[in-house]
Amino acid sequence: MGVDHRSAPASVREALAFDGPRCAAGLQALAADFPGNELVILSTCNRVELYLAGATECVPDADALADALVRFHNVAAEAVSGHLVSYHDEGAVGHLFRVAASLESLVLGEGQILGQVRDAYQAACECKTVGPIFHHVFQSALRVGKTVRTQTGMDQGKLSVASVAVDVAREVFDSFADKTVLVIGAGKMGETTLQHVKALNPGAIVVTNRSPERAEAAAARWGGRTVPFDRLGQALVDADLVISTTAASEPVVTLDQYRRVQRARRNRLALILDIAIPRDFDPRIGDLDQVMLYHVDDLRAQAEQNLKRRQKGIDPALAIIERETTACYALLRHQHEAGHLLRALGDSYDELRQRELAKLFTALPSLSESDRDAIAHMAMRLQNQFLHHPRAAVRSAAAEPHHGHPHPILDAVRHLFGLGDRPANSLKKI
Repeated sequence: MGVDHRSAPASVREALAFDGPRCAAGLQALAADFPGNELVILSTCNRVELYLAGATECVPDADALADALVRFHNVAAEAVSGHLVSYHDEGAVGHLFRVAASLESLVLGEGQILGQVRDAYQAACECKTVGPIFHHVFQSALRVGKTVRTQTGMDQGKLSVASVAVDVAREVFDSFADKTVLVIGAGKMGETTLQHVKALNPGAIVVTNRSPERAEAAAARWGGRTVPFDRLGQALVDADLVISTTAASEPVVTLDQYRRVQRARRNRLALILDIAIPRDFDPRIGDLDQVMLYHVDDLRAQAEQNLKRRQKGIDPALAIIERETTACYALLRHQHEAGHLLRALGDSYDELRQRELAKLFTALPSLSESDRDAIAHMAMRLQNQFLHHPRAAVRSAAAEPHHGHPHPILDAVRHLFGLGDRPANSLKKI
């Protein structure tokens, strides 16, 4: 059960978030409210989801879980009413697999979610709220997420203008260790651009902005230095890669200005990525020798092509997820049936052994306490030896999903040992 970017606005997601230590506190609170359940909390900027698994009689219904959620966060139930979405059983497994594969993300194919799913699973392991069901389910989700990305190309090609701009830079320059990158503008787009530029590990990052304070703050966050905006001309001379992100109403750099810059540069190759709207650089600058100028429309077109390529991977990804969901759930179902059968087998023969021992001890009242203990111990050893091979056969059958129903080995053991019908609820509720 949870909310995401489609079902709830940011205000609701923020109100229900389990940030930092609140995740462990949330797991502990839910474990206290719903003992006997396995629990994982997945909390990101775009989703807050609670995963629970346990015996049917232990798992809370949707209303009880929603009440616990709003009680923990001390928010009004009306604030989240209509936003919570829940999935059950095989649907819950399939949803988690789609999340891990980034099909449910705001940005299709984004790479962070797989790590976030891994972190959520590890946090639950540390809090000891994970058992055999979620060990299998979450490990499978991580594997499926990797498989989808590997086999469908879902993560190929960047989708934001800033990230496409950096990809273009990678295609132009073989190395950035000796390059100076100039970022013009320190607003939201400038910050996003600096984040991508930092990944290039350039020789120097330079930031300029009309507000020196904003330039200093942005440069400090991303390991750069600043130059005053009135010294932009010299900064352009020194820069190999320029990314411009201002919100100026008219061009920041004219054709004549950059002609002088390029002469001072002695016509060294310059790459200018103008992602500002309106444009910061006169488009004619791109006609100068050794100057490569890309405007935002060029980069946006590339981002749209990348998105189309990712979208082609959706159907293959869904096919992988459907197949893996069925296999995962089948294994869970057979493991549960096997566990139920093993308990029934043990209970049946415990009852038989105890009944026969009681008859023997009644018929032979002269037996000493030590004699009774020795006979009871021998009876237990005989029972365990007698049931060893049937138990091993059941465990082996549970380890390999069987898509037909009923499972032949489980049904054979059930029939041969007179254990009655299969359990009505063949899987713990997820």
